[in-house]
Amino acid sequence: MKTWLWLLLCSIILPRGATPFTSSPSLATRGSGKRRHVESIGSPTPPSRPLFVSPTSTTPDVWVPPSQRLLETRSSIFKIQHPEDLLDFISEDDRLCVIKVYASWCATCKKFDLRYRKLASKYSDKYTDTTKGAKSSAPSIKQRGKIRFAELQYDKPTNEDLCDSVLGTTSFPYILIYKGGEGKIRGFHCTPAKYPMLVKTVEELLAEEEEEEDGAVGVDDSFQKQVIDMGLADRR
Repeated sequence: MKTWLWLLLCSIILPRGATPFTSSPSLATRGSGKRRHVESIGSPTPPSRPLFVSPTSTTPDVWVPPSQRLLETRSSIFKIQHPEDLLDFISEDDRLCVIKVYASWCATCKKFDLRYRKLASKYSDKYTDTTKGAKSSAPSIKQRGKIRFAELQYDKPTNEDLCDSVLGTTSFPYILIYKGGEGKIRGFHCTPAKYPMLVKTVEELLAEEEEEEDGAVGVDDSFQKQVIDMGLADRR
């Protein structure tokens, strides 16, 4: 991974005051069970990712945000293929971002996947029906979801260094939760048995957001009442 990208990732996706992981203590338990060498940040990097081009776009080589890519595939979970995809995903807007880190050889991950997709379908964007009779129409977002979801495959060459050196994921499946400029706000190992804990965490974070919004509205109403009481505005 390029040094500038690694530093940018650390500054954005780690909690404030945290230090990046240089290695993972549980590498010996992954895959074949043999400890693997973690390459240094300055080691040769794979070729840059190909730029995603929207199949419906008339302009080539135009960056397309993750939500637009999901819209065109009518999917609720964004696939992180490169470190740049992670930056795109968590920085697109201020909604909660939930990321599942998994490995292809992890049997527990496969069992957890169905539960994760169920949660994503509940809170992610809802799309319009593209088939109406014999005619088809371009998809659009019918209802904006409260949370955005993604998944990241650990045993993918472009993601391994990211997981080991920056994210510090130690077991699978692993859940990471980010929010806007706050960076990482939660991170924990989540087996199928711990799925209720993920649901509870998500619900609590959404409730906190609603309380903050209600509090902001309350301040505005109070100020408006003071203005009226002082005779600076008509009572309507």
